[in-house]
Amino acid sequence: MTINVIPTRSEHTITFKVSKALLPYGKSLPFSEPETSELHPMAKALMAISGVNSTWIMGNEIMVTKDTDIRWATVKPKVMETIRKVQAN
Repeated sequence: MTINVIPTRSEHTITFKVSKALLPYGKSLPFSEPETSELHPMAKALMAISGVNSTWIMGNEIMVTKDTDIRWATVKPKVMETIRKVQAN
């Protein structure tokens, strides 16, 4: 599976583009609370990562925002590993 990392204007947010659509074209789901992430398996898995503040799933893109006091070097590998695991199921 291919994951492309796309920087955003915010230093705390990165978009991860995957090869398989997670939602139908034109649909999106924002998740900023762990309770709401129960609605989508990818959001649930990503919100369980320490340092992840929110996720937004749009088609085949996942926008992840980290806590401001955490470095991407700590969070990004965990996010990519989680995306691969969830996509494999």
